[in-house]
Amino acid sequence: MARNEDSIETLDAEYLYPSDADILEISNDDGGRIRVRFAVPDPETGEGLVLDTVIERIEKGEFERPLDDERYE
Repeated sequence: MARNEDSIETLDAEYLYPSDADILEISNDDGGRIRVRFAVPDPETGEGLVLDTVIERIEKGEFERPLDDERYE
């Protein structure tokens, strides 16, 4: 059963994991805001979902580069 666009409210972050996400695109929208598109598996169906978000806040992070998978375990 495929998820339709109206069911985005039922997507629960509890079942989404950083290690399952892949960034597809980072770009600026027409208003100069940063947009990020990423792919995650649908927790209900296992099908791929593409999520699109606008960055609302930028803050300094305390981590070393390159990012390590241990951060997400």
